[in-house]
Amino acid sequence: MKAIIILLKQKINFSNFWVKTGLIVITLSIFANHLSKPENFPLHKSYKFPWFPIVVSILLAGIALIIAYFNFNYFKRRHLVEKVTVHLIFRFLFTTLGYISIVYILFYFTLNGLINGINSYNLYGLLTGYSISMLSCTIVITLLFATDIYRLHKFASIQGKLKVEHAGKITLVGYDEIAFFYSENKIVYIIKTDGTSIVTDFTLNEVEPKISEQSFFRANRQTILHARSIEQVQSIENGKLQVLLKPTLFDKNAFQITISRYKKQAFMDWFENKM
Repeated sequence: MKAIIILLKQKINFSNFWVKTGLIVITLSIFANHLSKPENFPLHKSYKFPWFPIVVSILLAGIALIIAYFNFNYFKRRHLVEKVTVHLIFRFLFTTLGYISIVYILFYFTLNGLINGINSYNLYGLLTGYSISMLSCTIVITLLFATDIYRLHKFASIQGKLKVEHAGKITLVGYDEIAFFYSENKIVYIIKTDGTSIVTDFTLNEVEPKISEQSFFRANRQTILHARSIEQVQSIENGKLQVLLKPTLFDKNAFQITISRYKKQAFMDWFENKM
């Protein structure tokens, strides 16, 4: 029982994208549908809880969010890795709204027709509902992905620097100079592309929020690597991957790490998008 409670706490996390957006969608759907018609208002004498409109609203909003989520991930992998521009942001927004528009029109002429009949088709109603839906989607999508877009913009800059503290000294290291991070004996080192290393005072868990997830990948408990550090990738036993990293330090053998079968697909998806 205790294990089930712990699992639920891990899954029902308000910082999780789907939990957070799901609660927003349900709340907005209930609120909007209670204001859409006089008889839906709680103080109306013939008030009935608008179950059906709320369910339809949640369904449509859920589909819209799924479209936005996967389209953003596509843009993040394909277009927003090296640079973030206003053109790309608007392109993401307009393509997302385009996909949502197709779904909205299909729902209007199928679901609405099946429930209310062909006579319910109305150009004014269609355009009004469409306009409100697109405005709502634009606002929600902007709010949901603004933080991610800002982080991508911040880390895409080649002038970006990582502040490294050690033994009372502060060193600024350019993100474009970093090959990979690795931990040994509870000490985290930055391996630079020129083969030199820097000792740090932070842990790998503390490093992750400071770097771009598009450029760097947490391969295992000991290593966070950049695509530029990968020399060779090889499949080994039990579905694992063996990755040879570069550069090799002057006083060490070649860096060779193992990626578990559980992280294998995520790593390959990330790595292939860098090629």
